Amino acid sequence: MRKLISIAAALAVAVPMSFTMATAEAAPSPSSRLTDPRTPSIPQRYLDQPITWSVCSFDASVKQLYPAAPTTNCAKVKVPMDWAHPNAHPDVEVAISYSRATSTSKGLMTTNPGGPGGPGLTFSAGLAVDKPQLFEQYDLLGFDPRGFGQSTPLRCLTTTEAIEALPTTPDYRERTRQTHKTEVAEAKLLADACSAEEFGQFVSSQQTVYDMEFLRALMNKQQAPARLLNFIGYSYGTWLGGWYADTYPQRVGRFVLDSNMDWTHTQWANVNFDTFSGERRRDTQLFPWIARHSDQIVGLGSTRRAVTKTYDRIRAELVRLVKAGTSGVRGDSLDGLLYSASYGNVRFIRATLDILVHDEYAKAPSASGQIELAHVERAWARIAPELQKYDTLAAIRSRYGVTDPSSATAVEYRVTTPGSRLEEARKSLPKGKLAPKDAVVNLGAVSTVVRCNDTRWSKDPSFHLREADRNARKHPFFGYVVGVPMCTFWPYAPQDRKADLKKSPRILMVSGELDPATAYEGALRTHKDTSRYTRLVSIDDEGQHGQYIGSPSACVETIGDRYVFTGELPGRNRTCGTSPLPEDGSVYPVDGPIDGNSEHLPRDRSLAKASAMDGPNRLLQAVMDRVAAEASIR
Repeated sequence: MRKLISIAAALAVAVPMSFTMATAEAAPSPSSRLTDPRTPSIPQRYLDQPITWSVCSFDASVKQLYPAAPTTNCAKVKVPMDWAHPNAHPDVEVAISYSRATSTSKGLMTTNPGGPGGPGLTFSAGLAVDKPQLFEQYDLLGFDPRGFGQSTPLRCLTTTEAIEALPTTPDYRERTRQTHKTEVAEAKLLADACSAEEFGQFVSSQQTVYDMEFLRALMNKQQAPARLLNFIGYSYGTWLGGWYADTYPQRVGRFVLDSNMDWTHTQWANVNFDTFSGERRRDTQLFPWIARHSDQIVGLGSTRRAVTKTYDRIRAELVRLVKAGTSGVRGDSLDGLLYSASYGNVRFIRATLDILVHDEYAKAPSASGQIELAHVERAWARIAPELQKYDTLAAIRSRYGVTDPSSATAVEYRVTTPGSRLEEARKSLPKGKLAPKDAVVNLGAVSTVVRCNDTRWSKDPSFHLREADRNARKHPFFGYVVGVPMCTFWPYAPQDRKADLKKSPRILMVSGELDPATAYEGALRTHKDTSRYTRLVSIDDEGQHGQYIGSPSACVETIGDRYVFTGELPGRNRTCGTSPLPEDGSVYPVDGPIDGNSEHLPRDRSLAKASAMDGPNRLLQAVMDRVAAEASIR
């Protein structure tokens, strides 16, 4: 699911200062009619700007993985804060990377890993490490979308007093008055914080689409001919790619949209129905896989039902400890870890370890109320060497923050889990009587801003509470996570569009049947909406999020390569098979939507009241793991 994905931003408590929160009363009223925004022209001064290139900091890593790679250079370029009114606001910067094709170039290729807000600066080169023909046949462009990564950052500003005043709930799954109160308060604070600066209203998909077209034109003028833009996008990247193709159909080259959102419908519709797909992946693939490998995993169960029962027992004990006031290890955080780990097939081992780590903690809670090194090491000892080869103990230690993150063995970052952005902000507040109540806290770049700016949301908190309660009853694993979005209180009108792809050349859509993050049913609905302009390749019995490049399906890899490197699309929609899950001897069929067992998708009722891919290289893993690990942030 792409619900509230955001790239981890450092929480910084500043000295006291004053700033003005944007208010809903001052915001323009959203139009009740959906109209595509005008396509802006590019002022010449932006195309003529000098670019200062330097070798990217990650270039050495790329060449270590693929010595024949061309040098990738990085720069920052200025773009208008608002493309519709370039002179009305200060410019912002977009961080870009670029390498020239080592052979005859087929044109400019850019990519997006998902999000919103996924870090794309390294992503094009990272994909090419796995698919060297990209280095050979394309000029590669990477970029961090506006507001995120090394581009001008979105700052969500609040105060120590506002954070301290937030109510809390011991478990978001428990749909109580206290949970409702907490969700409303958190949504209001985040909306106020992220609209505190004028930039917030312009961190949107449509503005990023304008940035993409500008980058194409800039590269065409200053680097190499780039009359068309080629694109590979995953997850939210399919939303971005679909919107670009709808805005600039005459500029569309070879577009691969992988693990598709339902990008012809609203952001609300995607957020609200995608929770069921995460539960489906868990119950039809992850838990049965754990059960099949009970001889290699100690103490979780040998049937799917037994594994589910064990998980529920562990989770219930975590909630009990939190309610007792002796623990900060939450049951809903475990849900988030499991959900994000299920993005990748190889990450099933990591999901299993997450359950085991929390089981060890539930059996022997620490005096600190946090997971400690001993819990991680005991969990690691509960999986067989055949499974340990898919991960490292150093990575799991780093994942739980029980080792020095700057040490040579700490190969990953500490995960972010549901609600932890505000929890971490609360923990970071100055202590003592002299702590200033009006000190400003920068929560960083909250990527939900993109969703708020993209489509209209109901402004009625009770509507969202009812939806969350209903989802939690129907899909108890993760249905509750929809909660009350900050978009309920977002003060700015959305810059929406009707994505129908008229006049676009046909593009390739790829989606797995059991994708936990972008439900297959949504991808199918979007394809039906754009059937004249898209070709859909489906993967039966496959649940990995991210298929083309390093795919578990050789069929998808072949179709994708043929299209990207020769321009040949399949003559009709295709259904591909896949390969077994880790350590399985065969593919275990699942009776899913490809077999006719689809989940019903609700209509966009939000308007009624107003409104990892498992890449074998660390560059790709770092990007996709970040996107996945933060998929469940509230």
